[in-house]
Amino acid sequence: MPLPQIDNLELRKVTEDILIAHQLKPPYYFSCCDGLIILPKKGRNTKTVILDLNIEPNLINQIDYLYGPISNYICTHGHMDHITHIHQWEALSAVIHAPIPENTYLLDLRNFYEGFGFDRAMDFSVVQKFGELNGYQKCNNVNSFKPGVILQFENLIIETIPFFGHSKAHIGLFLPKERIIHISCLGFDQSVPGDDGFGPWYGFDECSLDQYSKDIDLAQSIFIEKTDFLTSSHSYIVKSPDIVPFTYMREKIAKNQSIVDQAILSLKLSDKSEISINDLLELDLFFPKKKMKGFILEIYNFWESEIISKHLERSKFLT
Repeated sequence: MPLPQIDNLELRKVTEDILIAHQLKPPYYFSCCDGLIILPKKGRNTKTVILDLNIEPNLINQIDYLYGPISNYICTHGHMDHITHIHQWEALSAVIHAPIPENTYLLDLRNFYEGFGFDRAMDFSVVQKFGELNGYQKCNNVNSFKPGVILQFENLIIETIPFFGHSKAHIGLFLPKERIIHISCLGFDQSVPGDDGFGPWYGFDECSLDQYSKDIDLAQSIFIEKTDFLTSSHSYIVKSPDIVPFTYMREKIAKNQSIVDQAILSLKLSDKSEISINDLLELDLFFPKKKMKGFILEIYNFWESEIISKHLERSKFLT
């Protein structure tokens, strides 16, 4: 049967009883992410389960109307595009689950501010404005779990896979019986085949490029050996054994290294005796910061400085 038409929301079938949803026009870049809708299936789950689908409340209400009641919701980590609207799933009586320690970011924006290290670089008011821009509202209760555990809702089994290169709580979700892996925000962000996005995101101090490489390798091995489908927070559905997602993510990290290396070399050729993060930030290597101002500029400067620092550690031009 054809899927229902919902204004500003695209529904696609991964399997006959599992859908992925994508908000077509988010109100802001960091306000939404794609996720899975696990429909009821005899012998598996009697109520719908939602995996990491962060969309605006009016769309959440329509999903509930079509496919509810919703029993459980799993959040994969505490970045803004994954936590802004979860309160609405809770309002519809879904039990909310999120990984330690980022489960607390759903409960209070100050936990998000301190947990990701914004407090070392800017006033809380900056992050408050960022939260308001994206529509953040806190949840009342969140069930916490340790990354790596197996979650079970009736007979639906979901293995949580630690992918800590992206954040200290970031997980993928592996459905062994359904042969699906959802890699969340690991870094595959092609909306259609051949598209180009930002790639892996590592704009916080806690992120690690070495860990990212291990995470990509692990995700690829699970995908090739144990699944038929790969989904993510910002991409199309990939069928095994297509390794495009993993090649794309590795090449993006390598390209970012080249961007920083070339910038260092250009500054050295200009007879600059010492090279600082601020020198590199002025070049707008990853974000068009010259077009930004106010609290948005502060946040992007913070992110880009962390991205650059990861590549400075690896640069052959600073040894």
